[in-house]
Amino acid sequence: MNHLFYLLSDPMLIIEIKESRLYIRDVNQAFTEFSGFKKSDLLHLDPSSAISTADTGNSFYDVIHSLSEDEWSSPSIECALVTKSSTPAPIRLSSRKLQSDGLTFYVLICKDLRETKWIDDYIVQNKIMISTIVDDKYNIKTLKHYYAPVQEPASSYIGTSIYDMVLEHDRSKAKRVFEYAKNNRTAEKIDFQLKLGDRSYSTSALIQPFYNGNRSFKNFVVILMNMQLSSQEEDPSYKLRMLMLSKNVSVTSLAQSTLISLTTISKIRNGKIKKPQRLTAELIAGELGVRPEMIWSNFKR
Repeated sequence: MNHLFYLLSDPMLIIEIKESRLYIRDVNQAFTEFSGFKKSDLLHLDPSSAISTADTGNSFYDVIHSLSEDEWSSPSIECALVTKSSTPAPIRLSSRKLQSDGLTFYVLICKDLRETKWIDDYIVQNKIMISTIVDDKYNIKTLKHYYAPVQEPASSYIGTSIYDMVLEHDRSKAKRVFEYAKNNRTAEKIDFQLKLGDRSYSTSALIQPFYNGNRSFKNFVVILMNMQLSSQEEDPSYKLRMLMLSKNVSVTSLAQSTLISLTTISKIRNGKIKKPQRLTAELIAGELGVRPEMIWSNFKR
């Protein structure tokens, strides 16, 4: 079989029809890790002993045959993978039919749904801001935001380190909690300072580790809750300084472009003027490309 079969990260197995019976012909490493069974334990078994379709109301053969009929639309179905060390794992199963030398084979691809199912169940009972799946290298695999003030597209976080979202002074604490959850196989909570774009927030997180059937670590689900702007972030002078820094605008250039005196700009920037005049606020905000209320929360039009 193609060597790519053994290298792909999705759990996969090849089954063969022989004398009207189905046999497991081959499995890749991802499947043995996920199921927890050795390849030698799986070969030549009836595949229905490894993948249960009971909840679908159809036999294993009927499910595989149905999935393999349409080679263009790539249909899939939810069922369960039997694992060695835990209860059956929910998966999304797809299948492709192959024929070679008069023999019929099916390539089955299993998508692990445990993390997404866990998140869905958690959301039913709890209001959350962000959910993310983090791999064993602490890189973000998926990120969904619900009520969180995320300005960038969720896709921009994929592949980045989860620690990039943690303010530097809290990173050591976060690393200790992640390691503890991983090594002790327990869900852990942590409070820390989170950075999203140019703003920082105080947040609480729940870290839930997940493992393969062979008991090796797989990844984390991280749920972020109760995000609040840091007290420093609510200070208009701090917001102004951060905006000017992010846009590389100096006090002198801002004064020149708005025709506001250098002294007034400096006083607003240093917090000596808490509430500038309406026109002044509008000119400064307009030059920085934001609405005045983004800097002065009590600004009224």
